[in-house]
Amino acid sequence: MSTVARILWSDGKLDVGRGAQPKPMQIWPKKRIRAVAAGAAAIGLMLAAAAAVISGPVAALAGPAAMVVLYAWGTRRYRKRRRLLSTPFPEGWRACLQRRVPFYRRLAPDARQRFEDDVRIFLAEQRIFADRGAVLDDETLLLIASSAAVLAHGLPEWEWPTLRDIVVYPRAFDEKYNQSHDANTAGMVHAQGPILFSQRELRLGFSKLDGHNVGLHELAHVMDFEDGYADGVPGDLEWVATAPWVKTVASRLARQRKRSGALRAYAGKNEAELFAVAVEVFFEKPRELRKRDRELYEMLAQYFKQDPAAESD
Repeated sequence: MSTVARILWSDGKLDVGRGAQPKPMQIWPKKRIRAVAAGAAAIGLMLAAAAAVISGPVAALAGPAAMVVLYAWGTRRYRKRRRLLSTPFPEGWRACLQRRVPFYRRLAPDARQRFEDDVRIFLAEQRIFADRGAVLDDETLLLIASSAAVLAHGLPEWEWPTLRDIVVYPRAFDEKYNQSHDANTAGMVHAQGPILFSQRELRLGFSKLDGHNVGLHELAHVMDFEDGYADGVPGDLEWVATAPWVKTVASRLARQRKRSGALRAYAGKNEAELFAVAVEVFFEKPRELRKRDRELYEMLAQYFKQDPAAESD
């Protein structure tokens, strides 16, 4: 697991260790920057040495030039983030978040700024399209980005993949992506393909805290797919943490199929849906989940580095 800090239970509450305060997405991740610099230096030195032997001292300048080019190319994403966040956050966007995103309203001022930064970075780096007559207004874009910002609020090292297109349909669709009165698919994530959202259901998901939020649900699937498998286990877990997750997911899936679990019936479809539904409930009805299944709540709290039940107490 990409650990910010260890989280333990103490006297019935989460004990958040030093350094576990939720942080924003890393704007200039030092580990990655050092890795890029080291790689660029290694390649540049090899080119310089080869050029000096083959063509003489003048050609050896190709090595340093290659270092500069490779470093600039490897850090371009983060330099763009710095430029983006040097500009003011749009007031209209802030008003929309205040009006439509309960998670944002609960945050302290400094945490709100971090949330706003994550929203801007997500929108700047993702490709979002409208289809079948949908219109990409600011509210739709902000609700999608807010879903991502909620999930990653305590995971500063998490990077949302940028190779998946996000496509918004006006309303629910069927398995062939047709819209009809009996279509009931609010969202979908393909293994290596796009993320699909129904605009209507996306907006409904933020209208009340009822444990149904397609934005959180589908982006939870993206986290699940990080390792290439939709198995209910986030792909960035450390190896030692995988076995407990697999065990817990399997046991909860069996409970759901017996209609005795803490989640809605859809969670019993498979491991991936159980995880996605659990994420919805964790963020929207955390006190209920903590009461009905403390172990599952603790597992999610440890992964997301957040304790939403305590915040709503």
